[in-house]
Amino acid sequence: MSGLRIDGLVAGYGPEPVLRGVDLDVPDGGLLAVLGPSGCGKTTLLRVLAGFHPVRSGRIALGDKVLADGSVDVPPERRGIGIVPQEGALFPHLTVAGNVGFGLPRGRRHDRVAELLELVGLSGFEDRMPAQLSGGQRQRVALARALAPRPGVVLMDEPFSSLDAALRDELRADVRAALRAFGATALLVTHDQEEALGVADRVAVLRGGVVAQLGAPHQVYTSPADLGVALFVGEAVTFAGEARDGVAETPLGRLAVEGDGPGTVLVRPEQLHLGGEGVPATVADVLFHGHDATVLLRLADGTVVRSRVQGPLPVRPGDGTSVAVAGPALFFAGGPA
Repeated sequence: MSGLRIDGLVAGYGPEPVLRGVDLDVPDGGLLAVLGPSGCGKTTLLRVLAGFHPVRSGRIALGDKVLADGSVDVPPERRGIGIVPQEGALFPHLTVAGNVGFGLPRGRRHDRVAELLELVGLSGFEDRMPAQLSGGQRQRVALARALAPRPGVVLMDEPFSSLDAALRDELRADVRAALRAFGATALLVTHDQEEALGVADRVAVLRGGVVAQLGAPHQVYTSPADLGVALFVGEAVTFAGEARDGVAETPLGRLAVEGDGPGTVLVRPEQLHLGGEGVPATVADVLFHGHDATVLLRLADGTVVRSRVQGPLPVRPGDGTSVAVAGPALFFAGGPA
């Protein structure tokens, strides 16, 4: 295989298409996260790739095999695609081994099931029923089942959304490791920014049925294509203002930016450092998250901004402090996307 390629994909359910010319590629062995809000076309994209919904125009190819192009429409069972749905969707009447080995030739079923259960950390669970498994274990079985027939690509539909936070983080890392160990090509759709940025090799931000940006997670976060992408992929502190000669005046002081004219200045909460040189501020509140904390700061003009602080908390509500911006600010000319 040489990966999954999508060119000019248009698809929908009524007169107006949901997908409006999507171009994506997932290299062989790569993991792409398609990130977007509800209604952006994520689910439609997944259904079209799996063969559950027709394309209107465009082309889908897996390696050298065309799966759909308006005239060709390979049925789902012949596409060579594995699917991990949101809730795992295991057969409740089959054991773990029965679920993973479902549809495999009898001669190699036992060895293949054992190999995959070891890969996903469930060796010894062969005879358990789905009702005896935790949510995370069911998702591991679903991944093993999707990988069992050696598909050309694995599609994952928000597979961690129903899990609690600690288990979600653990399973994300384990799934990423399993996919890499297997050498699988995978596409994940999600509305969770942390999930997309933390799991995938590349992230495609889908908005209104088109790809607003495609790039490495760090690139999408630090160099967003526009203000809409910047606001969607992470927390942001924004100010309307005007940039002149590469400098913008903000309530946080003069910030170096690239661009000129009216627009929006954006910094991330983790860039706001307390103490030392900076503008005066009063601590309005502190929200403790365990691994870090959000400090709400009221500036001299009444503006309230958020700072993300790690380690021991240096301030309490009511304290006076100062705040400075570390690193470059982003500037987007004009108004919101």
